[in-house]
Amino acid sequence: MQNKAFAIVNAVMALSYSLIGILLIIYPESNFAQMMLPSSKWAYALGALLVVYGLYRAWRVYEKFRDDDDDEFSYYDEKKV
Repeated sequence: MQNKAFAIVNAVMALSYSLIGILLIIYPESNFAQMMLPSSKWAYALGALLVVYGLYRAWRVYEKFRDDDDDEFSYYDEKKV
């Protein structure tokens, strides 16, 4: 149960990173980008980096969740019936 909660939180964070990155790429002249970054080139660069990092985190969540599902029944694989 606890692993599923962590997986959900991590999936939401991966989605958030990707969404913020996409928004920075689509709207490089937004108030947020102008306040935090010196130019729109930096907005594109940070947006791309956030999208890549979000996809990386999503992949890690998927791998961890898939590995945890396999480990759940590994006790019965080694047991002789």
